[in-house]
Amino acid sequence: MNDKTQNNAESSTTNAPDLEDLLDDLYSLQNNLLSDTNAQSLADSDLQLPESLSEEDVHNLEIPILSDVVDDEVDGEKQLGDQFNRAQQHLFEKPSSAQASNHGPSNDQINAVVNKLMAKMRPRIDQLLREKIRHLVVERFKREN
Repeated sequence: MNDKTQNNAESSTTNAPDLEDLLDDLYSLQNNLLSDTNAQSLADSDLQLPESLSEEDVHNLEIPILSDVVDDEVDGEKQLGDQFNRAQQHLFEKPSSAQASNHGPSNDQINAVVNKLMAKMRPRIDQLLREKIRHLVVERFKREN
């Protein structure tokens, strides 16, 4: 069991540089999209901005999905991974005296830990399932059209 937790820790550390590279690419894309030349071409065009927006406001816009949303998702994934790792350590590295005397955890103990983990992970699981179902529905509509 210790090897599994070590492998999970190694795989999460190897994924971190990939996520950092992806974030760097997204930020550079954001900077390219909001470069001064794009802002200048917008200012030179005949488009009129609404009165509530100034040219400075348009120049300082951030694309939410490239900044806050991505950071929040990465942080959420790290927190879920940390919670899962702590739960594994609690189960497998620190058995209580009752568990040692019974030669393993009881079904009630296992169910309690599973229920606690599911309660913490349910919002993320629901979100991922909703996104997957939505994607399948969109594909189905595209095929029908």
